[in-house]
Amino acid sequence: MFLDRDGVINRNRHDYVRAWTEFEFLPGALAALARLKGAGRRVIVVTNQSIVGRGLVDAGDLARLHDRMREAVAAAGGEIEEVLVCPHHPASGCTCRKPRPGLLLTARDHLGVDLRRSVLVGDHVTDLTAAVAAGCAALLVLSGRTPAGAGHGPADGACLGKAWDVVPAVLDLGAAVDLLLGAPREVAALG
Repeated sequence: MFLDRDGVINRNRHDYVRAWTEFEFLPGALAALARLKGAGRRVIVVTNQSIVGRGLVDAGDLARLHDRMREAVAAAGGEIEEVLVCPHHPASGCTCRKPRPGLLLTARDHLGVDLRRSVLVGDHVTDLTAAVAAGCAALLVLSGRTPAGAGHGPADGACLGKAWDVVPAVLDLGAAVDLLLGAPREVAALG
């Protein structure tokens, strides 16, 4: 199971999460991650972090922030196997920045993930586009940048075309885990 970070695990910030003191788990995220571990699911975080490419944070500080996140998740009974990061500036043209599937392909090639049996949970059209490009299932959470979430994303549905119409949407990571583990809560319709 792939998870985007900002808007799925922790609150999105318009000014980026630059330090651990700015990192705030979303309600229910730690419990959802513990349930995934209890169900034997692998969890890999795939996240665009242009704060490195923009010179706002260095790669070492970002790695330490992710170590603290993983420690907090473990203390709550969950596990994040790996955090795969695109550190590049959006204008760099790299192949790892979502909506490109590079981070997912890295997981396939280096961690032995079967993408056809995987799902990416994200809060933005870039996450969903990367999942479709890599051959993964996709699930949208409304707890982040989507129009129904934090309110600072565009009407993204048009960008993904027909694939957007078939992507289920749920309120948050807890509801995504319910759906994926067979105990669905309310699924929100997009349209």
